[in-house]
Amino acid sequence: MSKTKPYFHDRLILLILSINTFLALALVITALLPLSDPNAGFIREYRSNLGLDGYRAGDIKDIVSFAVFAVIIYAFQIYTSMKVYHIHKRLSMVILLLTLIALIFGLLACNALLSLR
Repeated sequence: MSKTKPYFHDRLILLILSINTFLALALVITALLPLSDPNAGFIREYRSNLGLDGYRAGDIKDIVSFAVFAVIIYAFQIYTSMKVYHIHKRLSMVILLLTLIALIFGLLACNALLSLR
């Protein structure tokens, strides 16, 4: 029997992986969809203590970094949780749940920066 077979037969693991896949795709689409507008400027950061000068402009690479973040963290979570699953099943779920939280925060941050542009 393959080592990955019990991993992909665990229903809770598959549920969390499905949610993470949806969130990663949503983050990639959300980050890359506004790139079709060539005149769009992007807000990279906002510092409230600077007042009206608190907005710092960014370029395309700052928004694309959200998509790259989603892809890297998704690939890392699958690789790491598969390796750890045979040692301890609950630790594998913790890795998947921490990735879920990171993808949610990434999606929120990307939407907040894109709504300011």
